[in-house]
Amino acid sequence: MLLIVSQALLWALCLLLAVAVAVLARQVGILHERIAPVGALALSQGPQPGEQAPQLTVRTLDGAPRALGGATAKAQLLLFVAPSCPICKQLIPTAGRVAASEGADLFFLGDGDLGQYAQMAVRLSIAPDRLAVSSEAGYAFRVGKLPYAVLLRPDGTIAAQGLVNTREHIESLFTPAETGFGTVQDFLGARRAGALANDFTKVGSHG
Repeated sequence: MLLIVSQALLWALCLLLAVAVAVLARQVGILHERIAPVGALALSQGPQPGEQAPQLTVRTLDGAPRALGGATAKAQLLLFVAPSCPICKQLIPTAGRVAASEGADLFFLGDGDLGQYAQMAVRLSIAPDRLAVSSEAGYAFRVGKLPYAVLLRPDGTIAAQGLVNTREHIESLFTPAETGFGTVQDFLGARRAGALANDFTKVGSHG
């Protein structure tokens, strides 16, 4: 008799545990939907997403002209960096991997001493035709802090932009580009608004 009671209690405990796990999984799913990932910080200055990017020509480290903006075969990811920026040094290889996985053309830009940028290119294995030192480019995109990234669509319009410090920040630039939102902040704001509207709908239906 005691064995039967103990078995019954064990089964009841297993059922309660299964219910608790199911409730916890549901709550984790809700939190995943409502807690926004930290994306690149878009700034209000300079040309904005959806607008045509400034068109200019810069000189790469090997002396060749490079056109920025305008129609291209694929998306362009412009990453503004500096030799004295420690985060830039860590982010450059990561940016290369993200751009390759997203099928974007990565190009580096900077402003300062050409010799220092040439040394940085050697240390970080940046091809000479993938980096240009141009104060004009930084001014055209109103770059104030580094590292700063700008994603251009093939038609030459700005898809997204912002300060980037991690791989997640760079990847977040491609999220609004794929969803049609101008910035990752717009995308996350719309998602929050949608979640809030769903909450109101549920409350109204219960009322």
